[in-house]
Amino acid sequence: MEERRRITEERFHDSQLTGKYRERLFDDNTFINFAALMLNEHSAYNIPRVRASLAVLKDGQAVFTDLEKVYLYRYVFTKGVPAEDKIELKNIDQLPDADIVSAIVQMESDRSHPVYSKNTLYQDTLLWVARSYRRSGVHYAEISDTALVKESEAAETLAQIHAVMPAVTAETGVTLRFLAAIRRIPLIMGHSGDAPQNAYAENLRVLRAVAGDPYVAGSDFVGEEMNDIRELQPVMNAVLRIAKEHPSFVVRIHAGENDALPDNVLNSLLSVEKALLPGQTFPHVRIGHGLYTANLKSEKGRALLELLRRRQAVLEFQITSNVRLNNLSRLNRHPLRQYLNAGIYCVQGTDGGALYGTDSIDEQLSLERMLELSDEELLRMRQAEKEIIDRSMREFEQKKTVFRARCAEGAEAAFYRERILQDTGTVLLFDTGRLASTDALKEQIAPLPQDRVPVVIAGGSFNNAVRRTRLREADCRLLDDLLKRARSGKFFVVIGPSLGGYERYILEKAGTELPVFAFVPAQISEAERMRLEKSGVKVRVALECSPQGVYKSVAYEIFKRRPSVIIALDGNAAASNLIQDAKNSRYLSRTFIGASSRALRAKAASLQGYVTLLDDWDTAESIAAYVDYYYDLLQKPVSESLKKPGSRKTEG
Repeated sequence: MEERRRITEERFHDSQLTGKYRERLFDDNTFINFAALMLNEHSAYNIPRVRASLAVLKDGQAVFTDLEKVYLYRYVFTKGVPAEDKIELKNIDQLPDADIVSAIVQMESDRSHPVYSKNTLYQDTLLWVARSYRRSGVHYAEISDTALVKESEAAETLAQIHAVMPAVTAETGVTLRFLAAIRRIPLIMGHSGDAPQNAYAENLRVLRAVAGDPYVAGSDFVGEEMNDIRELQPVMNAVLRIAKEHPSFVVRIHAGENDALPDNVLNSLLSVEKALLPGQTFPHVRIGHGLYTANLKSEKGRALLELLRRRQAVLEFQITSNVRLNNLSRLNRHPLRQYLNAGIYCVQGTDGGALYGTDSIDEQLSLERMLELSDEELLRMRQAEKEIIDRSMREFEQKKTVFRARCAEGAEAAFYRERILQDTGTVLLFDTGRLASTDALKEQIAPLPQDRVPVVIAGGSFNNAVRRTRLREADCRLLDDLLKRARSGKFFVVIGPSLGGYERYILEKAGTELPVFAFVPAQISEAERMRLEKSGVKVRVALECSPQGVYKSVAYEIFKRRPSVIIALDGNAAASNLIQDAKNSRYLSRTFIGASSRALRAKAASLQGYVTLLDDWDTAESIAAYVDYYYDLLQKPVSESLKKPGSRKTEG
């Protein structure tokens, strides 16, 4: 692998990418024979570890960064290419894993199939996905795929789907259709100077070209919910213009997955309404998650329920995903029963069952047992599901007839390449007025001290969009005690970008002896620039453009590199993710949680043994003790001593 990576580096030596992105380019284009890794003399060691790496953490809660890591590992199957150095299969029945043996036997049989024998890796993936659905009794599924909005991939992807899916459906009875997935935050924004509208313009140009394909059911706004859906109104306007040309078009939006933006579900529906053209009917709208909203008994909550009913929008619930991705710690606050009683269309999904090691049966049992749904309530969900699937299958057949009149069988790739090239594009007007933080704050950017313990304070920046932090006298006294110890030179403080609440309190009192670093998003407004500049705080620029995503860079630069202490006095989803990321890290970390925050108390209850509630005992002395302990570890020459027990070689 190292030899192949050296070749890759030579191949891309002219790339303008730097740092982490340059390394990622090399990694993504270095290939080894994965079958040889799985089926060699070390199979008993390799197979369980590979299997574990392909699913989200099963023995605890994860965060979205863990999910993104799993996506990278799954590139073997989703972005792989045929191996140049084929291996000979022999003594397969002696492999130490019955599932692998069974799969290889089936794959060998597929080689003689008139269609499957020519399968690409992607087509094999579709075949095996359909077979897994068949085992669960599923006969219709929609899968979100970003390839369908990429100019370089869409035409070939659809050609592969058309070539294999008739045979797959004939064998399994499963119909797979796809939602062309648009990232709510384009990846390009994090590491290049390109504007978001350029990425979206390509997405929409390709979507317009492929929207009439029978296997394309509609579009999906995907990705971690870190921004207000109203920021994407220009994109929504363009999607609705496409939907008007295709009456069966589904508009799916991931919203209400975490508590950072509790109005996103309502605003998603309002954004669709705002984008409607004269005479256009409201499209098939589905909301993925809908877990967090305004209180459904409040005026705003009742307005949401009325809008959901009137527009016949559908809410999709994926309880395993919500729990495993650190978005749901208290089941008694789950809103599903309220929606059902209000007459809202609700269905269950898996949110990518293989990522969590579940299927639709597991999800139904979870809803029934964990939320104590009655047979009648489950039946209402089943009836909503049946109505959606019956309509989708009718529309699928209608679109097939229309499509075949326009495109001959086997000519799909050329058909779509031409359509994409002929499209003149979409003009998107984004008036963000935001600045690149690396330029706007270049005088304040500084490296983190390597010889001190980081103390991360969540007390203002990691709240949701509507929560404002109120200072409590007891917590201020705690911070005062911490500040008195600044002369020791053993720690530095990390805060978020808002400089509000407890963060402002400690920043104003820190003085010159205590370094304070604010992690800020990759893009900021002029007002934010002025506030940060006036404060004089040292700055670290995160990879994410949204303040709600700053926690990822805190985890990357701190929790994944050294021991740390967290003092979480207030916060919602982002603070909860900070806490979970620290717990999941290989390095020692201790979290102290403020008892006044209901959301953080719920998080503390799920992590007993890893956190301390600030009302429990003499926490000022306890925080100081952990700082001293971690500081002593930092002074040791053997870095392995910093890691948790069980993390490879461990000392101390």
